Amino acid sequence: MTRSLFLSIINKTSEEGIAIRTHKKWFWPLALLTLLVTCFLLFFQFRKVHEADTPLQQASNSEFWLLSDIHFLSSTLHDNGEAFQTFTQGAAGKEMTYQEQSIEAFTAQALKEKPTGIILTGDMTLNGEKASAQELARLLEPLQEADIMVLALPGNHEIYNGWARAFQGEKEYYADQISPEDFQTIFAEGYKKANSIDKSSLSYSIQLNDKYRLFLLDSCIYDSEVNWDDPTTNGELKPATLNWLEEQLTLTKEAEQVPLVFLHHNLFSHNELLQDGYVLDNASETVALLDRFNVPAVFSGHIHIQDINEGNDSLYEAVTGSYSTAELGYGVLSLSDKEIDYEARQIDLDAWAAETKQTDEQLLDYQNYQKSVFENDTDQLVRDQLSAVSELSDVQITQLCTFVTKLNTALFTGNDTYSAEKIAAIKDSEEYQWLATYSYFLKQYVDSMLDDQTDDRKLTIPLTAE
Repeated sequence: MTRSLFLSIINKTSEEGIAIRTHKKWFWPLALLTLLVTCFLLFFQFRKVHEADTPLQQASNSEFWLLSDIHFLSSTLHDNGEAFQTFTQGAAGKEMTYQEQSIEAFTAQALKEKPTGIILTGDMTLNGEKASAQELARLLEPLQEADIMVLALPGNHEIYNGWARAFQGEKEYYADQISPEDFQTIFAEGYKKANSIDKSSLSYSIQLNDKYRLFLLDSCIYDSEVNWDDPTTNGELKPATLNWLEEQLTLTKEAEQVPLVFLHHNLFSHNELLQDGYVLDNASETVALLDRFNVPAVFSGHIHIQDINEGNDSLYEAVTGSYSTAELGYGVLSLSDKEIDYEARQIDLDAWAAETKQTDEQLLDYQNYQKSVFENDTDQLVRDQLSAVSELSDVQITQLCTFVTKLNTALFTGNDTYSAEKIAAIKDSEEYQWLATYSYFLKQYVDSMLDDQTDDRKLTIPLTAE
């Protein structure tokens, strides 16, 4: 028995010896392989951080096209039927029939002129339909294939919007909504190129070059899950987002870069009657922060009008009008070492339709068609306001519709700069006097449209050396 125990011990020791020798045989190759894998992972992680912190371009000159409030509805979500037609009648002047063609024309123009990138300042979708966001992103893919960046930030219509609908025949149905994760996936390029992403929102910053850093901010208020209620119109920057922004602005200042801010909601008032729900709830706090870091300009949308406002002595805000409303308008932002230039432009869809051999007569005369959609909506607004006024004849009401519509079109397209003489003539007109007598609201609205003495389609900000 002792001999058996002795032999078992010998055998066990021999087996362990073989195991130890085998382990020694593979130890160094395995260790070397582990080291190489670790180094590769560390290098890749460093490379990711390094690339995020490295400017996207070497040149200081760049050009971005700003596109806002497209309110795009995917054609897969409607059949042009009765429910859809009923909806479009209450679409507040938005042109809903040729949206896909209008984006194709925009893309074609950008491919010809080759700007550095496109910045979408919110409300890209009609009411936050996931399919609309996906289809819009698909239509913009040729830009990315041509190395034209597509950077996006959400609007109040985007995330978990309870109004998301599809239209079929006489009925409308709930459509899939966009989650924050969906937004980052569908409009991924900005987040991939970001040098920093705010953990508490969809905000991020872009190291454009040694001269400029861009901040695309999420100013929207939305639920954290699928929502069946009305979307929240007003906006704010969360306290955590403001903290993140302050940290990033500090780094921007240390790098001696010029910070530019993009968001959906407005920082300043652009019309006396259109403030609640348009201007940020915490605008004063945000302005104070931007002033501390000498931010020269903010670019927004939301209000649908083309307007430029110098909120204070050093901070301008340019609002790009809605692409789907009074005209196919977009902003062109040109950046150089010496100055910041902004200009409002318009896509000529008529020319695109002719070049691409379209046969639809409305499409070939799109500019007048879109104008008529907007004017008809304004006409109806005026008639609704005057519906209870029996003292005015049909001819006078039609005259008033023409009067208000002309001013409203000028407001939305940024052609509302009036001299003192012109303002006096408008207020002396019989139409204005009728409004003063019979419609307090319309008279107020006209007054608000006349209170603008700045050029709303062009802005130049010289950059002075510190």
